[in-house]
Amino acid sequence: MVLLQFLRRHSLAIIVAVSLFLLALAIFTSQPRGSMSFLEGLVGEVISPVQKAIYRAASFIHGSIAEIKERRNLRENYEQLKERVEQLEKELLRMNELEKQNQRLKKLLDFAVEREELVVTGARVTGKDPGNWFNVFTIDKGKNQGIAVNMAVVTERGLVGRIIEVGPNWAKVRSIVDAQSSISGIVERTRDNGIVKGNNAFGAEDGTCSMVYLPLDSEVSEGDKVITSGLGDFLPKGIYIGEVIKVVRYKKDLYKTAVIKPGVDFQRLEEVLIVKARSDE
Repeated sequence: MVLLQFLRRHSLAIIVAVSLFLLALAIFTSQPRGSMSFLEGLVGEVISPVQKAIYRAASFIHGSIAEIKERRNLRENYEQLKERVEQLEKELLRMNELEKQNQRLKKLLDFAVEREELVVTGARVTGKDPGNWFNVFTIDKGKNQGIAVNMAVVTERGLVGRIIEVGPNWAKVRSIVDAQSSISGIVERTRDNGIVKGNNAFGAEDGTCSMVYLPLDSEVSEGDKVITSGLGDFLPKGIYIGEVIKVVRYKKDLYKTAVIKPGVDFQRLEEVLIVKARSDE
C-alpha cells in the first residue's frame, strides 16, 4: 500500500526519471564500440520496440497531417474550379444570347436594305399584356425618336401591327392577331381585296387572322399569300401578312372568309422595325 501511494504521488517524477534514464542509455549505446555488453543488449531490447512504436506513431501523425492538408488543398482547388466553371457557363450563355440577337438584328437589317423605299428604325420590345401572345406590347422608342400613332411595325418575317399610343421614349403596338386589329389586305395571286382582322379574343386565342369580305367568286385557296394592299394612311403596300390555311363561307354571309397564319411568330417577339415613312415622300 505504501509503495502504491508513493507511485501515485510521484508518478510524473518517475516517468521523467525513467525517460531520462532510457535516453541516457540510448546515447551511451549509440557510441561506436567493438562489442556490446549484456546490459547494453538488454537496454536495446527494451528501447527498440519503444522506438519502433514512436516512429510508427510519428509517421502516422505526419501522414495524417499531410493527408488533411492535401484534402484541404483539393477542396480549395475544387471550389475554385467550380466557381470558374460557373463563370464560364455564364459567359457562354451571354455569348450565345448575343449571337442569337446578332442573327435577329442582321435579318432586320437585311429587310431594311431590301425595302429601300421604306424609312425604318429599330426598337426593342420592353413589355406586353399578360398571356402567351403579343397582342398589345410596348417598345423602347417614342416621340423623341420620331415615332407617331398609326406607324406600321414589322419584322423580317412580315407585318406585326401598328402604333396605337406614344410616349416620350416608348410606344404601344397592337398586333394584327389582336381581336381589335383591322387592316386592308390583298391576296397576292388572285388580287382579291379584303379586311384582315385578328382572331385573338379573350378566352379564344390561336394566333391567326381572318380575311373577310372576299368575293363569293374568289378563287382564293390554301397556300395563297396575303400582303398589305396599301389602302389607308399608315401601311405601305406589299408587306407580307401571312398564308391562307383555310377558306370558309359562314351561313348568311355574302362573302368568303380566309383564315390566315401570320408570318410573324406572335409568341416570340424581341426586336421590331417601325416604318416611319416612305422614302419618296
